[in-house]
Amino acid sequence: MEGQSISDFIPIDWKLLASAKGDLNNDKNDDIAFIIQYKDSVSIEKIEFDEKETVVTQPRILILAFFNPIQKKYEVIEQSNSFILNHDDPNMSEPFQNIEIKKGILRIDFQIFMNAGSWSMSNNSYVFRYQQNEFKLIGADYNYLHRGSGETENRSYNFSTKKVKISTDDNSGSKEKTLLRPFKYDKLKTFKTFIPFTWEIEKDFYL
Repeated sequence: MEGQSISDFIPIDWKLLASAKGDLNNDKNDDIAFIIQYKDSVSIEKIEFDEKETVVTQPRILILAFFNPIQKKYEVIEQSNSFILNHDDPNMSEPFQNIEIKKGILRIDFQIFMNAGSWSMSNNSYVFRYQQNEFKLIGADYNYLHRGSGETENRSYNFSTKKVKISTDDNSGSKEKTLLRPFKYDKLKTFKTFIPFTWEIEKDFYL
């Protein structure tokens, strides 16, 4: 699939949700990353923590396209129908926050904020780099806040060094605790092998 602008990639029944521009494959040309959303609501099956349920939502698709300087067109290099979180819970605020390209890195941000049923909220960021002909997850950040107690926990995973930095604060007035420890994984995740909040990267902790 190819086109001269983002609008060329958007089907009639879809709309643009967000977009970013920047060089993703280090060829000095600006590429594009964008998210489209279906205009109407549909019922889909959702699997979370190995449990399946039917929800009503508007499906979203992430599309990444490289610019071909010879053809003067963008060419789709990656598409994910599952990575961008849908707004499928009436008690939850919009989970998708931002998409950006900076210094060859693709960053996608989410926020989990429940209007009812939970005092906790979190901001999650995922960082991908194009290498070995596919986009690979090279970093992830998790920032947690308990709105009642003020307790916080921040985790920053670096998949190059295989280390995670964890900072915690119980809001008791004591000094924030920080530690750096190694973690293990088999191989780098890609858009084809990873959906946010489904990977148990450490025991009882999901990215």
